[in-house]
This record gives sequence, C-alpha cells and structure tokens, in this order.
Amino acid sequence: MGTTTPSGESQATTLGPEAAALREQNRLLQAEVIALRQQAHYHRSQHRRAVARAEELQAQVEALKAKVADLQQRLFGRKSERRNRAPLLGGSEPSGLAPRARGQQPGRAGHGRTLRQTLPVVETVLALSDAELRCPSCGLRWDPGGPPHAREQIEWEVRLFRGRTTRLKYRRPAGCQCQPQRPDIISAPLAPTLIPKGLLANSFLTEVLVLKFLYHVPLERIRAMARSAGLALSAGTLCGALQKLVPLFEPLYEAIQAQSRQAPLCLMDETRWEVFVDLPNKGTHRWWLWVVVTHQTRLYIVAPSRSAAVPKAYFGYEPEGARCRYEPMVVVDRFKAYAFLKELLQVAYCWAHVRRDFLHVRLGGPEQEVWADGWIESIGKLYELNAQRLTLAKSPDGPEALPAPFVALDPARMNRAAYAQADAAVRQALTSMEQQCAQELAQSNLERLRRKVLTSLQTHWPGLTLFADHPQIPMDNNGAERAIRPGTIGRKNYYGSGAKWSAHLLALMLTLLQTLGLYKINARAYLCAYLDACARNGSKAPEPLECWLPWNFIEPEAAGMEDALPRPPLRRSRARAP
Repeated sequence: MGTTTPSGESQATTLGPEAAALREQNRLLQAEVIALRQQAHYHRSQHRRAVARAEELQAQVEALKAKVADLQQRLFGRKSERRNRAPLLGGSEPSGLAPRARGQQPGRAGHGRTLRQTLPVVETVLALSDAELRCPSCGLRWDPGGPPHAREQIEWEVRLFRGRTTRLKYRRPAGCQCQPQRPDIISAPLAPTLIPKGLLANSFLTEVLVLKFLYHVPLERIRAMARSAGLALSAGTLCGALQKLVPLFEPLYEAIQAQSRQAPLCLMDETRWEVFVDLPNKGTHRWWLWVVVTHQTRLYIVAPSRSAAVPKAYFGYEPEGARCRYEPMVVVDRFKAYAFLKELLQVAYCWAHVRRDFLHVRLGGPEQEVWADGWIESIGKLYELNAQRLTLAKSPDGPEALPAPFVALDPARMNRAAYAQADAAVRQALTSMEQQCAQELAQSNLERLRRKVLTSLQTHWPGLTLFADHPQIPMDNNGAERAIRPGTIGRKNYYGSGAKWSAHLLALMLTLLQTLGLYKINARAYLCAYLDACARNGSKAPEPLECWLPWNFIEPEAAGMEDALPRPPLRRSRARAP
C-alpha cells in the first residue's frame, strides 16, 4: 500500500488554488466571449439596419431627385412629350438630308391668292368727277373704255346698334260696324322674342355664347369689348340673360347624352374646375369637369366630386344587380374612380400614361435614362406596329372617315394574310414586353422606382392589351385629353364658374359646341337659328327637336337664313359606328 510523500502533498496543495484560479479565469473568459459574441451579433444587426436604412434613404434621395427633376421639367421644360431623335454627324437628319425649312419651299409653284367665295361682296365704285373727265385743253368729255380695275380686300366691321321695332296703329274706319268685338284701334302683332322685354337680342346672345364657350373669352372682357363699341353693359344684365338660356339648351344636352350612351366605344377623362359657391360638407371650391368622347358626340359633365359617382351615373350603374344599363368598351386612365368598371365593362387603359411613367423615371439620372429609353422605344415600336395593322384593316375607298381616334374597319381586309401578319407582329411585341416585365420584377435588387413602374404595368396589363383583340380601340386616351382641353383653356382664362347654373351652362354649351364641331357646322349660324326657333316657340326649345340635333342638322342657305328652318335630314350623319 502506497503512502503519500510530503513533497506530493505540498505540490497538490500548491496546484489546487492555481487550478481553481484557472477555472475561474476560464469561466470569466467564456462569459466575456459570450458577451462579446452578443455584442457582435448586436452590432451586426445594427449594421444591417443601418445599411438597410442607408439604402432606404438613398432610394428616397433618388425618388426626390426624380421628383425635383420632374417638377423642373414641368415648370421650365418642354411641354411636349415628343422626343427628338438624335441627328447624325454633320447636323443632318437620320436620312442624311438637311432639315426641311418651314413654309413655302423654294422652287415650288404657289397656289396663288385664294378667292374667298363664301364672303359677301360690298362693292364701292370710284369714278372721276365731271370736271376731271373733261380735257383741260379742248373741254371734250372722256368716254368709258375697257373693263374697270378691280381690287378686293377683306374688311372686318363690328358694330352694335339698337334694333327698333315700330308697330303701326290702325283706327277703325268711320261707318264700319263689323265685328263689334274687335277693338277700334289695332296694330301689328308683336315680333317673337326670346326673353320677353329683354334688352339683348338673339344675335347679341349668340355672339356672347360663341365668345365665351367657343373662344373662351371672359365675360368681363366681353363687356369691355361692348364698352369700346359704345355700349355700357352691366354684369347683372348679361348674366341674367345667360341664366334664362339654360332651360333652352337642356333638351339638346339630354338628347346628346342619350346618343352618347348608345355608342359601342367611348373615352373618358376629367380635369379640375372651380365653382365659387359654398356647399355644405365641402370645404373648397374644387369641382371637376368630365368628358365622354364617342364617334358622334362630345359630352361634358360638371360635378362637385371626382369619385366613382360620376361614371356610375353615366353608365347607369345598378347596385342591386351589380350591372350597368349601358355597356360600351371604355378607354380611361388609371384613376381609381374607374376601378369598379373592370368587373362590369371592357376597360382599356392608356399606353400614353404608361409611357409617361418611363419619361418620369428617365429624369432620375444617366442609368435611369438608359433603362427608361429601352422601354420607351418598345412602346414606340408597339404604336408603329399597331398603326401598320390599322392601315391594313381600313378600307382606302370606304365610307367617310370617323373623327380621330375612332376608325372604321373593313372585315374583308381583316381576313387577308397581310393583316394576319401585322396582327401577329403586334401580339409578339406584347408578349416580349410582358416577359421582360416579369423578368425584371423577379430581380431582388431592382431599384424602387423601376419596380413601382413595372408593377403598375403588370397590374394593368389586361386592360393595356385589350386593343390587340379589338383593333377599333385606340391605344391611348389622348382623344379624351384633347377633348377636355377647352375646359382647361377656360379655367386659365376665367378661373371657373361663379354659380351652379353657370357651371351647368358651361357643360351644356361645351357639349353642344364641341359636338357641332365634329360635323363641321358653323356654331354661330346654328345658335342664331336655334335661338330664333326658340323665340318662335314661345321661349321654349323647338319641336320637334330631332332636326336640331347636330348629326341631323342641315345648315340653312346663306340667303334667307333668318326665315329658314332645319329640314329633316336627307343624308346620313357624318359619323358612323365602328
């Protein structure tokens, strides 16, 4: 049996505290390692958050830069969205030819002075006096010889005058006892007037309507024009006369609205309009001017809201059955008020707005410019391919063309091989764009502005491609944007409407005047004849009204315009359904 030596006991006694100290040191080191690891994890997480925050802030900076560039472009840049193609070296056009100068080209024969046969002729004869016709030497008189010299100039005479109507009186002759119920003094009957005891005649009101709603001249400027011609006219007198015209044009508006609802295709847009009246639960004067464009009509609606209530009212939305009484194909922008139509109608979206998205991204810098240019070129190519397809689908010697952007298609030409090839090219371009959009959205590091634009493109893709199956649908909503332009010009010229009846009159007159323009009808002649007919009908809309609708109206001959009445149409209307 072994025994423990004193030296071993002393060594164990010495190593025990050291081992305990080492174990304690090891425990402390392990705790320190754990703490350091925790701190490392914390700092890594903080770094990740800082990096994410930096990326987010950088994205916000890029978005703000793009927004600043967009605002600068809107304020100081070109208003047109057309892009100038870069010329080749030497400053020439891509074809290598020098840019074509504006106006009459050198070396080309002109058309000469145009004879204005539509204007009446007021002839002034200039003759020599008798003294000038006699020879100062022999005193003999010169004889007329040869055709006279003639020169024409266009005169513009604007004058105001008082039209005085005098009714002669007649007394019963002495000895006449016939018809005792008849008064002893008679006079000519009153001439029909539009506004009984009114100061302003039909011709004056016609001129005011044309200046205000066709040429967008403010009423104060019209009063100034009248004042310069010698007439001091108060605003109350002028506005009171215009207010009395509202019931006369309402039947025309309702008929145009009914015709608009029967169209198989329409375009819609809206813009702001100010109506300076205070309404309960409405804190501003911001109203909205809506337009509905069809191949036969231009319908304008002034409403206090930009909500879906306006398209619901126009299309006759029935919430009980979740359907619309009128079901055309509709071309709109991506405004949310039209979102409910996707489940009820065939809704096509505007490619011009999609292109505009890429134009805004393009302002974000060189990298964004290169990326956006690729998409813009693809959209331009799509427009070009669709234009080629429509050219093959339209008959060159068919009926009279529809107003842009509507087209009349020829089914026989659409069955030809050339059209099928063009149609396949359009669909192939759409397929390529859809695949490119999906591939870019699949990238995890896609920049935020690009992702936003491509997500919108993908979301609205079914409506953007509806024109492929229905070639009569235009690719964009530019037709409605052009039709809404009279409202924007009026807003800039006279700010808006001062009363609800004035806003209603604006919708009535824009609808009538812009629809008349589709049929090339002289608005001044139409309004003068219509107001005269209303006066003859006891200050009410004439009956029957059908012959006064723009698509049925036949302009009276220049001779006897005041006595001529519209006749039932002897020809088909200029605009036909696609």
